[in-house]
Amino acid sequence: MGITNLNRALLLTLLSAVASSESVAEAANTAVAKSGESTMARVTGIGGIFIKSENPERLRTWYQQHLGIDVQAWGGTTFRWVDDAGQATAGSTVWSIGDGDYFAPSQASFMVNYRVDDLERLLAALRAEGCEVLEKTEASEFGKFGWVIDPDGNKVELWQPPAGQ
Repeated sequence: MGITNLNRALLLTLLSAVASSESVAEAANTAVAKSGESTMARVTGIGGIFIKSENPERLRTWYQQHLGIDVQAWGGTTFRWVDDAGQATAGSTVWSIGDGDYFAPSQASFMVNYRVDDLERLLAALRAEGCEVLEKTEASEFGKFGWVIDPDGNKVELWQPPAGQ
């Protein structure tokens, strides 16, 4: 497997960033721009908000009663996206309360799921930038999922929805 012009440009620019005060992310973006290849959109929106509770049922009831959230039997709801005129558009945001086991290794009381355009490319870029990317990824009818740990130790979920969603 040969090194592409973009990979060569990234490598050289990243090495130069290490020797200067430029951040690795800034260097990578500069290298991509100089290569003439298109840059990818990283995060395109919020796909979901997940809340950990020691008593999920009580907390779901509170949100339903006091904030009017239509909590479904699975423990959350899906907010459908609309445009400025109130017309439905492709996309949704999931909101859910659970026991938080899914958040491990994070100890946070929440996890945010971010929508991304190209999960594999983003995970590769994050690894190249020195981020702590979890090896496990998942693919299902709901899309592709991957995870990264932020500097505060929070698990961040990255989601590439299926085409057209």
